[in-house]
Amino acid sequence: MKRRLLHTDENLLLLLRQSNAQAFEEIYNRYWSKLYSQAYKRLKFRDSTEEVIQELFADLWERRADLRITSSLEAYLRTAVKYLVINYFQREEVRHRYLAYYEQNNDPETSCTEEELAFNELENVLQQHVAYLPPQSKRVYELSRQHHLTIPEIAQQLNISEKTAENHLGRAIRALRSSLREYVSVFVLFIFS
Repeated sequence: MKRRLLHTDENLLLLLRQSNAQAFEEIYNRYWSKLYSQAYKRLKFRDSTEEVIQELFADLWERRADLRITSSLEAYLRTAVKYLVINYFQREEVRHRYLAYYEQNNDPETSCTEEELAFNELENVLQQHVAYLPPQSKRVYELSRQHHLTIPEIAQQLNISEKTAENHLGRAIRALRSSLREYVSVFVLFIFS
């Protein structure tokens, strides 16, 4: 008979207030499935439900010394679940509103991210270095990279042989690669850091 009295909700609460881990475990085992079912009916997702129930029991343990329950333990826990579910939905609503605002105000075409700024800076440095190329190499490079012409088209437009156009483009690319090596390294580090 005495053993049975130790396991009443009132006795479990007394032991819980004294930081008795076994009493906490008994409360957990006794009410977990009921509380889980109650929360799951509202939340409909296992992960969300587990999160709410975990939060409930973590809070119960954390506030164990200060617990003053005037109703039954089960009623207290069920009420706590109800409010935790409401809080969960409120947090989700705030999160959804924030995401909607973020998506609305961060149009990829109009936003100017750090990566875009770094890329624009690299593009400016590239154009400065292109300006220092020998005139013929510069012209071949611009026709190839900016106007997207092929080597035969460049040769025809500049009235030079394809081999000459190819040599000028190769020279321009090697010169730019050499002079931009330090900038590209910094750019890559910036983008992937």
